[in-house]
Amino acid sequence: MLKFKNINIPYLPIILILALLLRVMFLGTIPNGFFTDEASNAYDAYSILHTLRDQYGEFLPWYFKSANDYREGLYMYLMVPFIKVFGLNPFGARITSAILGTLTVFIVYHLGKEIFNQRIGLLSALFLAILPWHIHFSRTTFRAILLPCLFSLSLLFFVKSFKQPKWLILSSLMLGISIYTYNSARVFIPLFMLGLGVIYWEHLWKNKNYTVLGFLAFLAIFIPQLIYQLSPEGMARADAVGIQTDINKIISDYLSYFSPDFLFFKGDPIPRHTIDRTGELYSFQIPLLIIGIMQLIRDKNSSKWILFLWLFLYPIPAAFISPYSAVRTLAATPLFAILSGYGTIQLIDFCKGKIKMVFTFLMISVIFANLAIYAQRYFVEYPRWHSDVWLSTLEETITYADKTSYDCIVYSSNAYGEYAYIMIPFFTKMPPADYQKLGIDVVENKLDMGRWKVENLEKKIDELNTNCLYLLYNGPNPENNNIIKGKDGEVLSKKYQEKLIYSTRDISGVQQYRLVELKKQS
Repeated sequence: MLKFKNINIPYLPIILILALLLRVMFLGTIPNGFFTDEASNAYDAYSILHTLRDQYGEFLPWYFKSANDYREGLYMYLMVPFIKVFGLNPFGARITSAILGTLTVFIVYHLGKEIFNQRIGLLSALFLAILPWHIHFSRTTFRAILLPCLFSLSLLFFVKSFKQPKWLILSSLMLGISIYTYNSARVFIPLFMLGLGVIYWEHLWKNKNYTVLGFLAFLAIFIPQLIYQLSPEGMARADAVGIQTDINKIISDYLSYFSPDFLFFKGDPIPRHTIDRTGELYSFQIPLLIIGIMQLIRDKNSSKWILFLWLFLYPIPAAFISPYSAVRTLAATPLFAILSGYGTIQLIDFCKGKIKMVFTFLMISVIFANLAIYAQRYFVEYPRWHSDVWLSTLEETITYADKTSYDCIVYSSNAYGEYAYIMIPFFTKMPPADYQKLGIDVVENKLDMGRWKVENLEKKIDELNTNCLYLLYNGPNPENNNIIKGKDGEVLSKKYQEKLIYSTRDISGVQQYRLVELKKQS
C-alpha cells in the first residue's frame, strides 16, 4: 500500500478488482452470442473432464484437433476446473480468460515494479486493467490470452535474475511453456530468446551454470514442439492461413502494427476482435507512449532493452500472415501498458508544486473518462453491433429444438457454414463419450450426430425428410453478404412450404434463426 496524506490506500487490490469487474461483468452475454472457436475449446475441456479424451477421442493430447487445424492444448486443460465448477455454458467457458487476464494485470504490476519502481508498476497494472485490447480478449474463449500472461511472467523471472541468477532457470522454463499457448508464440518466443542472448550475453556468460541449465530446460520443452510443428498436423494452420513470401508485403504488414489506425483509432477490422470505432489502445496514450519511448532511450536502466526488443519483435509473427491482427499480436498488450505507465510518471515528475497536483488530477480524469466511454461502447452499444458474427440467439434456438419431440433435427449448413457443427454438442451438452463414438469430422463431411444432423440443403433439395425439424438461417449470411433473405429461404420456397415452429430475435430485433417443418409443394 502507498500512503497519501497519511491514509493507506490499497492501490493494487483496487486495480485488480477493477480489472476483474471489467472482465467478468455480463460475461455470459457480452460478447452477444458465442462463437465456434469458443465452443470447440470449451467442449474439448468438457470432454477431457468426463473422459480424459478430446472430442475426437484422443487420450490427453498435447494438441487438440479442431476441424482441419491443431491447437495447443494448455488453454483447454486450464479450462477444465472452471467447466467443472460453472458448467458447459458461455460463462463457464469464458471465465478462464477473465481470470487469466486479471492474473496478467497482477504479473505486470510486479514486472513494472522490478524493471522500474512501484509507482510505474501500479500505473502499468492500471493501464493493462483498462486496455480495450486486453479486456476484449479476456472476455472470449480464445487461447491467445494465455500468451501475454505466461510471457510476462517469464520476463519477470528474467529481470529478477539480474539480482538472483537462479531465476534464469525458471525464466527459461516459462518461455518454453509460453510456446504452447498460441500459434504466433512459436515464432515470437524463439526470436525473443535469441534477442535476449545477444543483448544480455555478458549476464548470461557470467552466470553460465544457470544459463546452461535454463537453456537445457527450454530445449526439453521446445524440441518436442518443434518436431510437431514441422509435421503435417503442425503445419496445418500455416497452410490454412497462408505464409507470405513477398518481402514488400511482409514489411508493409509489419509497419501496419505501428499505424495510428490500428493502435488508436480503428483497431482490428474483424468485428470479433474489436468493437467499432475503437482502437486497440486509447488515443490519449499517444503522447504517453511517445514520451515514454523517448525517455526510455535516455534511461540508463539496463532492463530497458527488454522493452525495446519486445516492441521490435511483437509484429513479426503476424506480419507473415496479415496486417492489423489484434489476436496474433496480443503479446504486446503488457508492453504498451508498461510504456504508458512509464511515460505517465515521466510527465508527472516533470511537473512541480501545484502544477503536479493539477496534472495528476487531470490524468486521472482523462483515464477514467476514456474508460467510461469505452465501457459504454462495449457493454451498451457493442451487443447491438455485428451480433451475427457471434451467432447471437443460436443458443436459444438449438436449446429449444433439442427439447422438442422430433426424432430428426437438421441444422442447415447455411447457418454460418458446416464449421458451426460444434455448437450442437456444446449447447445440448451432449455426453462426450457418446459424441466420440459418432466419429464426427467436418473435413470429411461426417456430421451425422444421430438425432441432430448438419446438411447442405441445397445439395439435397429433392430428398429432404419432411418428418424432420429444420434449423434455418434468415440472413444476411455472415459469409455471403450479398444474399439478402438467406439461401435457405430462396431455395426451399421453390419446392417446399414452411410451417414456422419457433424463431428468435436478437437484441436489435433481427430474426436470425428459425425452426420450421417442411412440406412439399403440391
